[in-house]
Amino acid sequence: MSLRWRKNGDLICGAKSKKEKDDCYIDDRLHYKLSLEEKVVIPNVDEHITGLWKWRSEINKKYEDT
Repeated sequence: MSLRWRKNGDLICGAKSKKEKDDCYIDDRLHYKLSLEEKVVIPNVDEHITGLWKWRSEINKKYEDT
């Protein structure tokens, strides 16, 4: 599954979104590497609906700030 990295920083499933002008495309192989091997991108709890993914550092920062 590919991801689109939006100019605003969002990561969104390529299959569940439409291409926007400034998207950076993360292909299947790199997505596999980032998610399953390196574990630096993680699906949102509601990814099956929204298609949104997060950088692991965003999630860690959220917990550090609380």
